Amino acid sequence: MLNISSFFSRLMLALLLTIAITDQAQAEYGSEAAVKTAFLYNFFKFIDWPEAATNQKSYRLCTTDNDQLGESLLVLESKTIGGKPMDIHRAINGNDLKNCHMVFIDSSINAAAIIRELKGLPVVTVSDKPNFVDQGGMIGLVQTDNRLSFEINLDAINNEGIHISAQLLKLAKRVHVTK
Repeated sequence: MLNISSFFSRLMLALLLTIAITDQAQAEYGSEAAVKTAFLYNFFKFIDWPEAATNQKSYRLCTTDNDQLGESLLVLESKTIGGKPMDIHRAINGNDLKNCHMVFIDSSINAAAIIRELKGLPVVTVSDKPNFVDQGGMIGLVQTDNRLSFEINLDAINNEGIHISAQLLKLAKRVHVTK
């Protein structure tokens, strides 16, 4: 028979373990969003857009609905790229995406429709959707062995007059080229 002191000790231990596991899961999710945000910011540093796209006063990073990046995007609001500030626009859809420099497409969104809509425009598409670059997307975030890396569809990027630094291409896990 358990005595009351032992019962409460075990109950407290179980509660502490539950809290620790929950906090760890939230921290891992938060850190994944922060890592994805850092990738997005660093992509901007290694991409050159056509002159018409760089004549704007700021660089626009847009996300679709359900971007799941949470508050991690707030850190980018104070960042600059080449002396130009970054503007963050969340839950953007339709024609408004055409005014962005880069669009993060959540994995739950129909990426093919957005890629078709942005065809012919110098807008870099990025997603964590599986096989994104094989579906015509430009940069795919991929998770391998609990590490986040990225793939690049060089054909899709070159078709829009966008230039990616050789340094970024070297860091990519895979560069998709068909030509």
